[in-house]
Amino acid sequence: MKFILLSPRRGEDVIAAEYDDFLTFTGLRPDQLEARVLDEADSELGDFTGVTGVFIGGSPFTITSPVDDVWQPAVSRRLADFVKDTLEHRRFPIFAACYGTSMLAHYLGGRVGQTHSEEPGPSRVILTEEASRDPLVRDLPSEFLGMSGHKDSVEQLPPEAVLLATGPTCPVQMYRLGSNVWVSQFHPEMDGARILKRLSFYEDDGYYEEGRAEEVHAQLLGHDTRVSNSLLHRFVEHAASLCAAA
Repeated sequence: MKFILLSPRRGEDVIAAEYDDFLTFTGLRPDQLEARVLDEADSELGDFTGVTGVFIGGSPFTITSPVDDVWQPAVSRRLADFVKDTLEHRRFPIFAACYGTSMLAHYLGGRVGQTHSEEPGPSRVILTEEASRDPLVRDLPSEFLGMSGHKDSVEQLPPEAVLLATGPTCPVQMYRLGSNVWVSQFHPEMDGARILKRLSFYEDDGYYEEGRAEEVHAQLLGHDTRVSNSLLHRFVEHAASLCAAA
């Protein structure tokens, strides 16, 4: 098996932490998961020959308030075009976490705002009726917790997207594009300890109000996120089964 993690980030430490998060919850070995860092406007996605599946990690990018006018739009457009091409040719499955939710909605015809931003912490994720027919989530409990922390939120899904999960604090928690692209607003690669570590790299990026760090951090630990974390290994198994059947 060969999986790729596309990481639209800068900073060696946070990139390494995210890679470790994905390794842990996918169950993959380092030789099975290749990290490709997209830290410049001209960063290429690379070759995907022989790939079993692809993950798109989170990012400091936001659609409603871009971090810059060169790096973010170039990388985001490249990722969106890659997803569109993969959908068209059904090359392999893709799972995008957090930023991919708003990025793909924006570039594929949906609408993004900040109406349902979520502070870092656990979010209730509630599966929809459509989820009962989805190969990735149909066997999950109808409700579970996932770790979130985002400024943007999807206000209108892209055409033909299938809503798989909603929630009281963010109505679009997970959706599917076509038959092979899954997108989650919550972070299946993180539990409380891991999101606490991730936040240490972005303390001044406005994910919560100034002076509330201790309060927010105290709310992160002690939550059972095993169901949401299991999604990454389920994705690996699903992708591997498709590859074996090809």
